[in-house]
Parts: sequence; structure tokens; C-alpha cells
Amino acid sequence: MRRAAVKAFRTTLQCTVRGLRVSRRGSFLQTAASYHQPGARYLSSSASASVRAARPTPIPTPRPEHVLGEPLRSSMYIRRASVALASVLVGYGAWMTYSGDSSHSSLISRAYSTSKSSTSDAAVPTRSVLVIGQDELHTGTIVGDGPISKSTDDNGRKVLEMLTPEQATQRLRKNEQSYFVNRGQGVVRYDMVQLPSNDPIEDDHAEKIVEIGNGGSDWMFWGVFDGHSGWTTSAKLRQALISFVARELNSTYKAASGLTPTQDAVETAIKTGFTRLDDEIVHQSVQKVLQSNNKIVGAEMLAPALSGSCALLSFYDSKSKLLRVACTGDSRAVLGRRSDSGKWTATALSVDQTGGNPDEAARLRKQHPGEEHVVRNGRVLGGLEPTRAFGDASYKWTREISEKLRAQFFGRSVSPLLKTPPYVTAEPVVTTTKIEPELGDFVVMATDGLWEMLTTEEVVGLVGKWIESQASTLLGSRKSGLPVETRGSSGDADGQKTPIRLRQWGVSPDNMDRFVVEDKNVATHLIRNALGGKNQEQVSALLTLPSPYSRRYRDDLTVQVIFFGYGDKTGEVVCSSIMVVFDNHEFLTEEEKRLKEDRNRLKYWKKWGPYVSERQWATVREDYSEDGDAWSHFPHDHARSRAYRWGEDGIAGVCDSHGLQNISFAFWNEKDPFLKERLFGLSNPQGNHGESLKEAHFHLDNTPHSYMKYLYKYPQKPFPYKDLLDENARRTKKDTEYQILDTGVFEEDRYWDIFIETAKEDDNPDEMLFRVTAWNRGPDPAPLHIVPHVWFRNTWAWGREAADKKPSIEAHAENLVKSKHPTLGDRYVLLSPSPGTGPSGEDVQPEIMFTENDTNYKLLYDGKNEQPYVKDAFHRHIVDGDKKAVNPAQTGTKFAAQFAFNEAGGVAPGECAVVRFRFSKRDDPYLDEEEFDDLIEKKREEADDFYYRISPLPMPDDLRNIQRQAFAGMMWCKQHYLFIWDEWANGDPSQPPPPPGRKGIRNSAWKHLHCDDILSMPDSWEYPFFAAWDTSFHCITLAMIDPEFAKKQLDLFTREWYCHPNGQLPAYEWNFGDVNPPVHAWATFRVFKIERKLYGRQDLDFLERVFQKLLMNFTWWVNRKDVDGKNVFEGGFLGLDNIGLFNRSEPLPTGGTLEQADSTGWMAFYCLNMLNIALELAKHRRIYEDIATKFFEHFILISDAMTFRMGQKDEQSLWNDEDGFYYDAISWGGPWIQQLPVRSLVGLIPLYATLTLEPELMNKLPTFKKRVEWFIANRADTAERTMHSISKRGKGNRILLSLVSKDRLTKILERMLDEDEFFSDHGIRSLSKYHKDHPYSMDVNGQTFRVGYVPGDSDSGLFGGNSNWRGPIWLCVNFLLVESLQRFYLFFGQELKVECPVGSGDLMHLGHVSEEIQHRLQHLFARGDDGRRSINAGNDTLDFDPNWRDYLWFYEFFDGDTGRGLGATHQCGWTGLIARMIHDTGVTCRLPQTPRTPSAGMAHYFDDIFHRHDGGMQTPKSPVSPRLRRTSTSRSISARSDFGGTDVTGDEDDEDDEQLTRRGSADLIALADPERLQERQQADTHLHTYISQQLERVRLEQDGIGPVEGDEFEATP
Repeated sequence: MRRAAVKAFRTTLQCTVRGLRVSRRGSFLQTAASYHQPGARYLSSSASASVRAARPTPIPTPRPEHVLGEPLRSSMYIRRASVALASVLVGYGAWMTYSGDSSHSSLISRAYSTSKSSTSDAAVPTRSVLVIGQDELHTGTIVGDGPISKSTDDNGRKVLEMLTPEQATQRLRKNEQSYFVNRGQGVVRYDMVQLPSNDPIEDDHAEKIVEIGNGGSDWMFWGVFDGHSGWTTSAKLRQALISFVARELNSTYKAASGLTPTQDAVETAIKTGFTRLDDEIVHQSVQKVLQSNNKIVGAEMLAPALSGSCALLSFYDSKSKLLRVACTGDSRAVLGRRSDSGKWTATALSVDQTGGNPDEAARLRKQHPGEEHVVRNGRVLGGLEPTRAFGDASYKWTREISEKLRAQFFGRSVSPLLKTPPYVTAEPVVTTTKIEPELGDFVVMATDGLWEMLTTEEVVGLVGKWIESQASTLLGSRKSGLPVETRGSSGDADGQKTPIRLRQWGVSPDNMDRFVVEDKNVATHLIRNALGGKNQEQVSALLTLPSPYSRRYRDDLTVQVIFFGYGDKTGEVVCSSIMVVFDNHEFLTEEEKRLKEDRNRLKYWKKWGPYVSERQWATVREDYSEDGDAWSHFPHDHARSRAYRWGEDGIAGVCDSHGLQNISFAFWNEKDPFLKERLFGLSNPQGNHGESLKEAHFHLDNTPHSYMKYLYKYPQKPFPYKDLLDENARRTKKDTEYQILDTGVFEEDRYWDIFIETAKEDDNPDEMLFRVTAWNRGPDPAPLHIVPHVWFRNTWAWGREAADKKPSIEAHAENLVKSKHPTLGDRYVLLSPSPGTGPSGEDVQPEIMFTENDTNYKLLYDGKNEQPYVKDAFHRHIVDGDKKAVNPAQTGTKFAAQFAFNEAGGVAPGECAVVRFRFSKRDDPYLDEEEFDDLIEKKREEADDFYYRISPLPMPDDLRNIQRQAFAGMMWCKQHYLFIWDEWANGDPSQPPPPPGRKGIRNSAWKHLHCDDILSMPDSWEYPFFAAWDTSFHCITLAMIDPEFAKKQLDLFTREWYCHPNGQLPAYEWNFGDVNPPVHAWATFRVFKIERKLYGRQDLDFLERVFQKLLMNFTWWVNRKDVDGKNVFEGGFLGLDNIGLFNRSEPLPTGGTLEQADSTGWMAFYCLNMLNIALELAKHRRIYEDIATKFFEHFILISDAMTFRMGQKDEQSLWNDEDGFYYDAISWGGPWIQQLPVRSLVGLIPLYATLTLEPELMNKLPTFKKRVEWFIANRADTAERTMHSISKRGKGNRILLSLVSKDRLTKILERMLDEDEFFSDHGIRSLSKYHKDHPYSMDVNGQTFRVGYVPGDSDSGLFGGNSNWRGPIWLCVNFLLVESLQRFYLFFGQELKVECPVGSGDLMHLGHVSEEIQHRLQHLFARGDDGRRSINAGNDTLDFDPNWRDYLWFYEFFDGDTGRGLGATHQCGWTGLIARMIHDTGVTCRLPQTPRTPSAGMAHYFDDIFHRHDGGMQTPKSPVSPRLRRTSTSRSISARSDFGGTDVTGDEDDEDDEQLTRRGSADLIALADPERLQERQQADTHLHTYISQQLERVRLEQDGIGPVEGDEFEATP
């Protein structure tokens, strides 16, 4: 290993430092001076941070006369020499430098080095490093591209690689936020940022806007809190200070009886709020602690008292335009106002209250006469610098209290100087200033960390310079210097501390050219310039310093900047951040703003969502049977009368994130025997292919979750319950399923299209609007009852909840219902009368009904009901006419409103019935239908904008529609999942105990499970439970929409309340212990990469956290599935159900062990994904290089074992060279092994295990590189078998790790791309079509086991019989094959081309092959030239009917020959991957049944796209929408709403209305907010550039020039 030399450091300056302070809080000053010794000249400061009771003794140090008083020179510049780079960095009171002679240089060179040597420094790159001593700090360069081999040098100084300027900027902006205040009350924007130095940060902040009266004015509060001796006090202030002050202000204004209170009264109220909160913190906490006599309670309650915090609070009254600034401590506020000269003037709005302020010192001496040391060295009692602060109880408690607490609990020793406390007060000094919004005033509030680095004039000037830069972005160059009026001096005469840099570093405030404008957030801009401005190296160095070292050189920094002015009054306060990035430009759609607010916990937009299951009956959770037969124990017929224990179900249901309160919809056509409260389907024993939904509904739209749209097609004839049961029972496994469309119930269009929409208000996630619009598609009038339900999940009947915790719903006013819940609080349901559909024209009034969500024991078990109003009351009341079924007292835990549209036979043909209601926290009896409809329409347009910008490339509208519904399905499949093993297994206190044998039936080893989360389910009805490996695929698509939710899913399964203590991940509730393929690591890394590429965010904490848990899971796999340590794995089920000859989850009838090619392939794949993650983490933490090496070597051993099991001659392995394929094999030990020659996915899965190692990354990780090179040199035989062409690198000098060599790859692809084997018109089959005529069978003990090609539904009952892996196409495994081919292409490039399909004569490189597979998968859904979709199996209604053809079902799997959809119909989990494929390749996808266009023929296509695209950017708009009915009292009927674009009313809109509707949201933005329009136009310009670049990339790829991008699925440098 070569050692890289460290270049010598050069001294750039010398100076002296006097009286430097190191710790502000609770520490004494120590004196330091410069001193000189041979070969080195550096500055020293004391690093002590301890508190001492006695006066400290200054450290005597020689002080050379020739440097005494010499100012710091060139402080903002770095002097460079040809052989060295040296910079002078900010010390926490000193600049630290080092200058060494040759001996010192050699010493440092030996102390730390890279692992790569060089004979010439010029031949290798250099990097900046930081050397941190106890009292000194240096920068320098290091030669070589390897990591620093030691973290400290021989002198014990820490050595760190410095952040690059880009990394420094990322760290600066990490916690920034900009808020745009569109309330028209004098404030237009405020920016905020925090930069920690302590860990955790001790600063905090708070902001709040309070609307006064009926919106006439606002009270606006901003606060910054500078904690010391811990973070607990500042956190308490964030939580409570504004509330305390607002309460006192409210009392003061009320006492003024409508008049404006006096200035003294307002200031007194603010002071009272401060002091009362401090009394609670300091004194009331003591009483509570002494009463509890509990140390744990004491630690929690006394923490805010023992630590301390300064507080700076601003209160702006928009009516009076007065700004009050209350300051306790030394945080500071400054006003910037434009002067007549055009420059800004700086006016301090606060004064630092410290012992160094003469006025404060005089106040303390007056209050404590005779106490000589009340202020010593500028500190209270010589210890605390602020004279006003919250907490700091040791300066406020009496000696008796302090000693009592110390004796009974804990605490500090009492200072001998403590005589007459309190010495410190929280009472602020309040200033009042008249704000002039029309002049563009601004205020900067910051903790003292900023003022230690910048003067008030510099701060105001920097904000002014930033304002100028925003205005001059399009106008060219800017003026130099800062546009600020300067004072004549910068001393301490006004009580304000001069920045340390000015006082001690000799920096001239006149040097204004050191500043820079690079940030869009002005608070970030201030901190950047405080840390160094243009001096990027200085900024990087200060941000590189980790805690606690950083505390010596800078403090925590919190900055707020408030801009005053007048803007549009929309009532919104919008937080801005980066979301989807195009052309390095940020633009936030409205939905992205909401996601940002949710991510930052500003507003909980995801609290309410589509989390209600579509089936709760017959789930394992609800099964309390002796034999574990969940289907029989809780059948569909019980669901309407029996209370669920673990969840709820409904149609288009919405609930909170814990499933406590639910909203869904029921319907009745006056012919059905049941009220349609939930979707109907067959149980597993009832269906000829297992459980199956027998309804027609579609998930049309869903953002997370401000807008949701659901379509239910409800027959007007009696629902064919019996026909579906009887006919499916008659059919065999070889027959197709009998579906609802086969029954004829929809003939003559006698059905309802019921669209259910949910929208949230613009600024309040708790305010939800629901609209149901039911269109009569039939030829005759038909009756319909629409019955919205609102109810609570039953939590009270199980004996685990106190009686007073039971929620309730009751009538509150006319058409207004109030619900109460101990957790959710009060909510109101406001129902709007519906417009009548009959000849009378009278509105349809809702009939309000109440009951309890309790089981009807009398009906089900002939038992006794504790009270008469039970769960099935609404069914009995509406369908059976039992008027006594509902509670006449109009109260209960379940509520419904019946809207009966049955006047004169019902709704006329082509007409609609409309129901509207609001679910709200507001007790408001009025609902404006016009505003209601407008808001829903607005939310739909915002959804259009959101999804368009996720996939902006031009593609057919049909593909965009498919993608949109796939996204919607992913959102609708999110459900609340509740399962607590202990309560489930042992039963509930108030219920009969479960049967004794029940515990042993399933999941007895999963006692730790405690699930209460929103999870992504595989299917909304058929699979209402999580499946771990399904979830991994879900997260790929979810990451495109909502990366935070995708990451949470992956993180949850590794948490201790899900993951088994032995490391196994839970599979699914039917058997948590089943073994699914190990795809979790792959999904984790892919989600990390997708978020980084699409959203510009890199969540390394998420990646590292999940990776560490997966280490345990990987160990479980190795220990449990490779019992003999041969690196050939068994695995069992592995999610592929019936793919094998035998049931792979049971012992073999032949004896022996089944060695599985797919299991071994999966483990190799797992290895490589863990290697990928380790390499990514190693870029940031080099310790992960060792872990990467472990996975590299483990992969090599697995790879070798796939071909050479024991290393013996003529042995047989899992590879069959004659067939060119991998097979499972039965092993009886030693050389006795028999392959099972079934050509299935088992033999394709080894292709997944491939990875390319990028040379640049290898060079950055020398330890890993060294180990790879050692392995190649010392294990050449194994390396050549498992690493392709070690001596000859691939494309881009890459190394390829793969289970298959080039020769094996081509042999496997010959079978995979053969249309007579695996290659279907619609993707890759799970079993080769070869077995259609050549089934494989084996006779064992008189029993024949057989595998044949079955392209459709399963012909056996193995694994429930509801899925089939013996021929159909599955998107999940196809997706992984596509990615593997892309990785191979990264290595082979144009060198390797194969015939695709085999026999066609078309040669493609593997990148084009992967694209071809994706296109064929898209052809499953896409409409062909003949208007048909393959998934619809030739059904004319689904393909051609205008009310059906644009709606899609996302099936579980697909017929291997025809593409017909099979299995679950709403499997948007992994079938939702089609949305990702459309995003990646939809722009080049041809129509189904169209021959592939040669590359040379693509030019015209792309030229046409470029030409059309140059016409300008415009988000696709929905067509003109039909009129909706409103009640007779509605103010207007001019609003529109979209229901598929069909003019179902037959009305002619006038031209003006139509043109207005067509204008869309962009024109409305122009009318309402010109600045927003300009912002959007700029974003569209960048989007245009991005699209053009992407189309050019696609064109190059089609021509074989451009590369397939690998940065989404490989670790890259």
C-alpha cells in the first residue's frame, strides 16, 4: 500500500488574541495569548468548558513584543503556494494556523495517509483536509484519491476530509424553510434556517399566526430560543411561550372593551406571559417533583429548569401595524428599512441582556446591594453570561430548595456566592416599533451565534443585497458592496456585543466584497456569509467540523427573516421546498407543498386517507376458530351484523391513521335483499380458483391524500349473489372463473355509475368534502338510495377500555351531526340536502339514523343483545322496513344518512343524483355548494398537475391514463392494519377465551408482533393484509409519488415489533413464518436512489438504519436456509407457490433436500444488494468498506457453489450445460444429486444476481479495492469463474459480478427470448411453453408428480389454488429481469447482442432487450389498433363501451398466451410497477401488435415530438365537464366537475362558459396570482429543457449511442 504525502502547511499570518472565551454558558473566562517556538507559530485558546467556583488564574504565556496588538490580516482570503495549500479558519475566538518545517511535514505525513502511493504528487488528485487540535485548527491538502487511513495524527489531532462546496451547501440548506404568507395582513414571507453545532442542537424556534375576529386582522408571532446547558428549556419555549403570551394578550384586549389597549398594557401582558411560563418551569415543577418523590419524574420535570434558554419573541398586530419585540437574553432583532438614499438602515429592536451590558450590571447591583460579585467578568455570579433567561434555576431557587433537591434527587452544588436569589429573571425588555409594510420593511431575528460573526449593519446589508439579487436576476450584473447605511463606529457603547471577528480578528467592516449571494432562502444566505461568504474553503471547513469540536469555533445558529408588505389575500401560508427537480430547477405543485408540510410535521395531511379495507371478514385477525378456518368462521353473511375486532371495511372508505373513525358509503336499489354496505366476493372454498371479488369498481384517482376518486358500478337489477355462488361452485379448476360481467346483470346498461370523490380543504387536512354522483346509465327511471356511513371502530366491547372512553355520535342541529372521541376530539358531519330528481323539483332531505357498532347476538347466535340498537340496524331499517331498528334518541357509535331518490320511479335515464357532505372540526351549519364543487374541481386539477410533473415526457394519452390509475390503485391499497399477537392469541377480558388449540394453528412463534400502522396491501379486497415481498415491489412505485411513505414501509418491517428476534421478516398473516424471496435490500436501495434522482434528497439515515437491521436478516437466511454451509440454499416456498414439482414448503417425498436454483440465486442477489448499500454508505463512512468486502466474498462463494458444489471432478451442480439452464436438484448428501429439469423462473432468477463495480467508486474505496485485487490475485480460479473477464474490464472499465458468465448468459437468453419457450407477446412467462407438449413428471411411491405448462388459472389447489406460476406472466419478476439486463448492458455495452426474439434475425444489445420486455408488458394494458386491451380477454363491454373502456383492472398475473388478466383484480401492489415502466419507456412504446420500429426509422418520430414540444409546455387538461345538480337554494349552477369527459346531460353549454372551463388552472393562476404564474412559466421552461434533453437521450439510446442509466440501481461515485 502506497502512502500519500501530505503537503506542508504554510503560515499565512500571525496575530495575538486576548481574553478569548470558549463556553458562553456557565463557564469562566480564561486568558490565552500567542506564543512562539521554533518551526511553528500558532494561536492557542483555552478549550475548557467546565464551571469552577473560584476565580481562575490566567495561564502565563510568553508574548513576543513584535506581535503584540498586531491585527489579523487577510482574514477572508487563503494564500496559496505551489507546494502547499493553507487556510486560516475561524476559531471560536481565534484563528488557528500551523506552519511546519520539513521535519514537521514528515511527521504529519506519517500520521495519516491514503492507501495509495504515487511517485509524483502531480499524477494524482488532491483533496482538502482539516486537522483539529485541542486549541488549534488547520487546513491542508492530501495527495491521492484514497481515504485517510487514520482518524488522528501522531499528536492526537483529529484529521477529517473536508466537505466539498456542494456538500457544504447541502448541509447549510438541510433545515431551511420559506413560508409565503398570502393573508393580506402586512406580512408576505418569512424564511427560517437552523444550523446545529451542539448535538443535539440547543436552539429552537416557533411561529404562529392567530386570526382575530372574523378575519379582520392577524396576530403573528415569531420566536427564536437559544438554549444553554441542554435543549430542554428551549424545547419547552417552542411548545408553550407563544400560547402563554397570546393568552395574556387576549385578556388584555378583552379588558379594553373594544378599544385599543395602551402600549404599557400590551407590554405588561407580554412580560406576564414570559414570567408565568418561567414560574411554571422553575418553581411549579419543584412542587410537583417533591410531591411525586420519584427520580424519573424529577428528571423529566426538572430538566427545563436546570438547563436554560434565552428567548426573543416578536408580536405583530396587523391592525395597528405595531411590532413588539420581547428580548430575554442576548438573541437579537434588527429592523431593515429603506432610506431616502435607496440604501437600508439598520435599527436594533433589542438590546443584549448580559453581564457585559452596563445597564444590566447596574440593575443587578441595585437589586443585590452589598454583593460584590453579583456581576463578575461580565457574568452573573461569575458564571452565567445572560442576565435574563428562562430556566437556569440554580440562579433562581433559594439555597434551601437547591440543597433539598440535591439531597433527594440530583442537582448542582450551590455556589458560595448565592445569597439573595433570584439573580436571573425571565422578564423581557419590550420594544415597540411601527412597521411600514408599504416600504418593504423586514426584520431579522437570530440567536447570538449569528451576531458573533456579523454586525447588525452587515446583516441588514446582506438582506438588502439578497433582495437586489432577486430583483436583478434577469437584469444582469449587480452592484458591489452592501446597500446599507453604516454607523460611525462599531463598539459596545449601545450595549450590543461587537462580533468576535471584528473585535479579535481585526476584520474591517468596510471589506464588503467578501460577501456572496447564492441561496434562495435569505436566512441561509445570512449564515453562509457569516461562515465565510465567498471563501468557500472556509465555509466548508467550518461545516465539516463535527460536534463537539464545532462548538469551539461556532455556536448553534437559528435565523428568521420576516418580510413585510401586502400580497394577495388567499388565507394560505405555504411552505416551500424542493420536490420534483427538472433541469436543476425547483417548482412545487400544490400537492408537493402538502407532502412537504406533512414530511416536516407542519400539517398532518396523511392523517385521514383511504385506509378502510374493502374486506375485513374472513381475515386471520378475525378468526377465533378451533381449526383456523378463517373463511368459515367469519363469512360475508356475518359482516353486516357482527362487530369486527381488528378493523373495518366499506366502499370507498376513509378513516384516520389508526382506523378509529370511519366514513364509507352504502347503496340500495330497492331490489337487493341486502343493503350494499361492502363489496361482495367468494371465499376460497367457494371459488373454483380460490377467493375472488365479484364486483365492478375502479380506483380512478388519488393523491396522498388531498383528492380521491372511486367508481362503483351498481346493478339496478337484483345483485346476482346466488348465481355467482352456484355457478362458480359448479365450475372446475380447468374452467375460467364466473365473473359479475358474465351474469348479464349489466345488460341494457341497467346500472349506476357511482362516482365518489373526497377532497381536503386548501389549508386544513382535517376538513374533508365528500361528493357522491350517481348516473343512471339505463334506459328507464330507476330508484337509488345513497347512504353515507360514519362510525367508530368498536374498541369498547373487549374489556380493554374504560367505559368513559367510549366515543359517541349524536344529532347536533338540522342536518348536522356531532361525534366525540377521546383521541380524535369533536368532529361534525354537515349534510347538504340533495337536488331532487323527480317532477316536484323538491330537494331530497337526508334521513338521519343512529345505532351502535355492536354485534347482533340475537340474530347470529340466538343470544341476548345488551341493548336493542346493533350493527345491522340500517340494513333492517331501510331494506326490511324495521323502523324500531334505529335509535330514536339519535345517538350511538354509528351514524348514517339516507338519501332516497325514488320519486316517480327514481332518477331519469342519463340523469344523476348528487349527495354532498362535509366532515369537519367546525361547528358550521352552512354548506355553500358552489364553493364545495369549486374546491373539488380545484383539487382534481392539482392532481393533474402533480402527476403530470412526475412523468412529463410525451407519451400516448392511453399510457398516461394507465399510469394514473396505477398510481391511484397504489394509494387506494393503503389500509390500516391492526394486529397485536398477545391480545389476538389470548383473547379479550370481556369475551369467551379462544379455543385451547387455536394458538398452535399458526403464528405461535410471533408473540412480539404489535402492528398498528398504515400499510401498503397487495390488493384492496383479496389480500387485505401485508405481504413482505409484495411490499418491496410496491415501494418502487410509491417512491415516485411519496418517498416518505415508501421508506416508512421498508423501515417498519425491520423494526422490532415486526421483525422476529431471530432476524426473520414476517411474510403474511396466514403464516408469518413463511419464507418470501429476500428482496428487501433491493427495494431499500432502489427507493433511496429514486428519491435522490427524482427529488434531489439523499436519506442516508434511512439507508443506514434499514441496512443495519438487514444484517441480522441476512444472518438468519445463512443460518436457517444453508444448514450445511455449502452456499447452496433450500428456501422452500419463496413466494412462487406451485412452480415446483413438489410442494417446496414440505419435506420431499423422495427424501433428501431440495437444493433450489432460485433460492441460491435470491441469496446471491441479496448479497449483491447488501454490497451495493455498503458501498454507498462507505462513501460517507469508511467503516462500511469492511462490510462491503464481507458481502463481496460471500457472493463469490455462492456463485462458485452454483457451478462447483464440492470442487470434485465430474460432479453435478445446479447448472446443466447441455440444456444451458439452471435447475433445482434433490441432494441426498455427498455426490448423490439429481436435477429436476423443469424450465421455469427458477432457472432465470440467477440472472438477478448481477452488479457492476464502477472504477471511480473503487478508487474512492481503497480498502475494498485492495481486497478485490487480493482476491483476484490469490483466488484466480474462483474469480475467473464468478467475475467476468477480470483481466479485461467491460464498458467504462467496469467490473461485473454475476452468477452467470457471458457464455451462460447467452445460453439462458436463447431460451428466455424464444417465443416458443418464455417470451410471450406480453412479457416473460413463469414456465417455458416447452412443457406444454413436454410435461415433466416423476413417480414416487406410487404417486405421480407432474409439471406442465398452464398459461391461465391454476389447475390444482396447491397453495389455495388462487395463483399460478406454471406459465402466466408476473410483473414483479419481469421487473427484476429488466433491471438485470440493464446491468449487463452497463458492462457489455454494444459488444454483446442477441437475437430478440429468437428466430427473428433482429440483433439487439441488452439495453434494447430490456426495453422490448417493458414494451410487451405495457401491451397488456394498452389499447391496440383494434381498440382492445389484452387484459380484457376480448370482452366487448370492457373494450368498447364508452362508460367502461377507459377504466382498468390491475390483475395479479396474466395469461402467458393471451395476456388475459387473472387472479386478484386490484393487485396494484406489484402490478402497479407498470407505472414505473411507463415512466421509463412509455415515450418509445409502440402500439400493441405493431412490429418493432428499427432504430433508423425512429428519427421522424422523435423529430415530430421535438417539433410538437417546441410549441410550448402545457399540462394536459381534462375535457369540459358536465353540469352537476345543486339544491334549489344553491347560489349558482355554473361550476363544473369531471366524470370521465362524457356529456351525460345532453345539455349545451353556452360558448362563454365552455371557454372559461377550458382555460384551466393556469389561466386562473394568471388572474389570481401573476407572480405564481411567472414562477410556473419559468418552471415550464425548465421542464421543456428537461424533456428535450431526455428525448435526445432516448434518441441516442435508440441509435445505440447513449447509455442506459445505471445510477438508480448501482452504487455510483
